[in-house]
This record gives sequence, C-alpha cells and structure tokens, in this order.
Amino acid sequence: MPAAVAHPARPDRSEIESLLRLHKLDHTMVDRRSPMADGRSVPTGIADLDARLEGGIPRGHLSEVTGPRSSGRLAILVSALAGATARGETVALVDPLDMFDPVSAAAAGIDFQRMLWVRGEATSSARVSLSCEYGTLQKALDRAIKALNLILQAGSQAGQSGRGAEAGGFGLVVLDLTEVAPQAIQRLPYTTWLRLHRVIEGSDTACVLMANKPIARSSGGVSVQLSRPTARKPGALCIAHVVRSRAMEVDQHVCVSLSAPAC
Repeated sequence: MPAAVAHPARPDRSEIESLLRLHKLDHTMVDRRSPMADGRSVPTGIADLDARLEGGIPRGHLSEVTGPRSSGRLAILVSALAGATARGETVALVDPLDMFDPVSAAAAGIDFQRMLWVRGEATSSARVSLSCEYGTLQKALDRAIKALNLILQAGSQAGQSGRGAEAGGFGLVVLDLTEVAPQAIQRLPYTTWLRLHRVIEGSDTACVLMANKPIARSSGGVSVQLSRPTARKPGALCIAHVVRSRAMEVDQHVCVSLSAPAC
C-alpha cells in the first residue's frame, strides 16, 4: 500500500482574515450580498443614486463627484456629510477657497460637532481666473492637498489601531475643488493622487474630490458625473454617468429627484 501523505492543516477563516487585515487587504473579503457590504460604503442619502452606487461611496478609495455649477454637486456633498454625522461618524471638508456655506449646511442636518472644516483664504471667482493670481491660488491648493493628506493619514492610523471611522477616524473626507481654476489643478503632478490613494487604501475612510471635470479616482472608487437639469426637470439631480471599475454603469441623463433640503 502506498504510504499515506500528510496534508498540512487548512487555515480557518479567522486566520485568513487576520493575515488580510495585516496586509490591509481585508476589504476584499466583503461579500456584496451580506449586510457587511453596507459598512464598506458611505451612503449619499439620495436613494436612487445610492442604488446605482451599490450602497454609496466606497470606503478605502478615492472617488469624485464632478459637474458644472448648478448641477447638484453641493446637494450630494451636503447630503452625504449630514448622513455620516447622523450615524455618529466624524467627517472632514477641505475648503481651499472658503466657499462652504455653514448656514445652509446646518439646515440640511450636518452636525458640526462631528465635522472638521479646513478653511482656506476667501477669494472671488473673478480673482482666481486672473493669471496674476495663479501663484497665490497654487499655494492655497498645495496647502489643501497637504491638509487632505494629514486627515487621510489620521483616518488610516485609526483604522490600523482598530478604532475605525466611528472612534477617532474619519468616515468621509471631501476636497472641494469646484471653484479652483483648472490650470492650477493641472499643474499638480499626477503622483499627487496616487499618494493619496496609497494612504487611504484599505481604511474605513471614503475620500471624495469635488470638481468641474474628472480629475482622478482609484480603481475601486466611483466617478459621478453630473449635468445641469433641463427646464423640464427643475429641482432634479441629472446624472450623466456613474463610472465604476473602468465601466459605465448608468445610462446617460438619468434624473433623480431631490428633496427640498438637498436643493
């Protein structure tokens, strides 16, 4: 009779998950069909949009919401921040040009006790478009990127220590570049976004870039591209595209109704 071959003991699931956590790969174990999947995304609070995003904005990734003025960018921002603070999460907004309106945000339900607001120098949109202001604007943008990096590092360290987004880390972090001149953004090296992605990867923090046009997103992030609502769709959020995993996931020009606070 052939000699019996000894097989090594098969590691159980807890050992595998422990190794994945050690290498920051534990988010790959989440089953989309399980309730745990909800914990790996930050809902925007807009039901139809969250359905298309399969729950919301992915945690541990760099995502973006883009579109022209009056396209609903602010509605998504405020709704997501309000929902996160209502769940007890800490959030952060990096606002390079001090454009955020706290009064309307408070009316929409944002709990400022749970929000870090990093404010830059206030300036008019007319000034930022002048070539003589590019030096000042570039400095403001550089400071905003450094602040964002520090915030994401704080969230990542909280995740490594086991505290997570609800105790010391940030559940949602937003960088608002909607009023920053495109020329200033283009001067940033592309490695800027790669570094930010490496910091946030595998953490419990969802990072969102708000801009007029697509800038960057990580492979597991999403890109929500908006367009202005038509005259026949007042008070609507018109989604031109939702890009996820390098594929268009939503038909063009899907209009989602917004509630009065979100508008």
